[in-house]
Amino acid sequence: MPLSTVSPSRRAVLAGAAGAAATATLSTVTGCSGDSGSSGSSSGTLTAGFDNEPVSLDPALSAAISSDRNVLNLFFDALLRQLPDGTFEPALATKWESTDSAVTFTLRQGVKFHDGTSCDAEAVVFNLRRVMDPAVRSTKAAALAKVASVEATDTKTVKIKLRSPDPRLLTHLAHEAGMIASPAALRKHGAGFARRPVGTGPFTFAQWRSKVQLTAKRNDDYWATAADGSALPKLDKVILRFVTEAKVLRAELSTGGVQLVRALPPEEYKQLSGNKQIVIKDGGVRRAYYVALNVTRGPFKNPKVRAAFAQAVNRRAVGKAAAGDEYDTAPSFATSADWFYDGSIAPLPEDPEKARDTLKKAGLRGEVPLTVVARRRAPDPTIAELLQSQLTEAGFAPKAEVLEFQTQLERMKKGDFDAALLVIDIPRLDPSLAFDPYFTSDGPNNWSGLDDGALDALLEDGAGTGDKAARKKAYTDAQRRIIDNNYWVFLHQAKSPLIHNSKLKGIQLDVDGQWRLAEAGLGA
Repeated sequence: MPLSTVSPSRRAVLAGAAGAAATATLSTVTGCSGDSGSSGSSSGTLTAGFDNEPVSLDPALSAAISSDRNVLNLFFDALLRQLPDGTFEPALATKWESTDSAVTFTLRQGVKFHDGTSCDAEAVVFNLRRVMDPAVRSTKAAALAKVASVEATDTKTVKIKLRSPDPRLLTHLAHEAGMIASPAALRKHGAGFARRPVGTGPFTFAQWRSKVQLTAKRNDDYWATAADGSALPKLDKVILRFVTEAKVLRAELSTGGVQLVRALPPEEYKQLSGNKQIVIKDGGVRRAYYVALNVTRGPFKNPKVRAAFAQAVNRRAVGKAAAGDEYDTAPSFATSADWFYDGSIAPLPEDPEKARDTLKKAGLRGEVPLTVVARRRAPDPTIAELLQSQLTEAGFAPKAEVLEFQTQLERMKKGDFDAALLVIDIPRLDPSLAFDPYFTSDGPNNWSGLDDGALDALLEDGAGTGDKAARKKAYTDAQRRIIDNNYWVFLHQAKSPLIHNSKLKGIQLDVDGQWRLAEAGLGA
């Protein structure tokens, strides 16, 4: 959607040239990319089918990167927003100046949190320092690792001083690390804030019934307006119904019980292709399925056993079973359209006999026991079942445990698993957002328990420069190291289109497919 803004270029931001300034101004923000149509002056209640109930709605503590932001975007605004072309647009900050050593934000005036307190410079400082505080154990702390200090120079100005240039900082501040919560509510509710979010976003929190639904109501005092000057948000209410069964989600969408779904596997959404009341739009988002191997204990401490696992898996057979012909293959989280993609990187080819031989070379005799944990959501159980068959043929004695998502996540955090089947949404605006959380030694989603100094150094090299050629080499080398060590086995990238009722207009999307619903409305 057109914006009355001048955004800093991606080159200026990423290069971080000494003395260069990046500024942007905007009176009101009208939304992000991925617009699916004008919403007009519609209102009403949107009911969305959501397959991934959040664990926490505290942006500083959220862990499910591929789904939580859909919900966080209802309640919180970040300092700025990033578009698919890499440029930025204002949000809580109306302009900013960026150099190698500091970034200074000028904040939008008059913005209130949902509890009526002011979103001023002190509130922003409180939030950023909270993310940086080791005692908080924020899952977003690494995003601000190069920040030396955060200060409020007056009520509308925040200055962030850097230890060293950080070409990723603005990108991080456009995501969860830059989402601003009410300090008063954080102090009042403590740990309970995770289930009672208070931000400045287009909707206010109303109710959360575990395993049933979450309800958000229109923020009548929202600071942003649409391009035509009309008030935002358009909708009166948003209800997220937590439904893990894909067949149920598809049926609810068909009958109008829900007007929007977060994700459906291809076998389900293809059944809707002839329904004129349903919009299915492929915007390039992919769901990248992978198996994380626990290198801290059990069989996968041995790199030869990890190699045998990789040799046992037929990735195309998995993709075909899980997604029909609606999938791509790639060696990692990189899509074929990403600038850091390298088609020469290749996993070990599927070969059950070589897998058996590899296990023998590892000194193992007989069938090797292991447990794969998977989430109770299609197509994950199907994939787990097929992996069992493939692994058995290769000399393993696999067992699959199909769990509720929160149970699986707790198992992952504790390292209580051998192998785990998971998925993330890609592409992401920067490769650091795809790789750092999962593969750095201190990453919040380092499920495998990696402690690989060489890999850390490669990812740091990729994150620490604005030179695109140098970054590509670093991320290519990092991907090759991940594959060569068989830390993870990447499976397939299923297509994940936006799916909704044709009456629903004005949905905005982040680059990795997360919703923004301020402009959304239900027409006649």
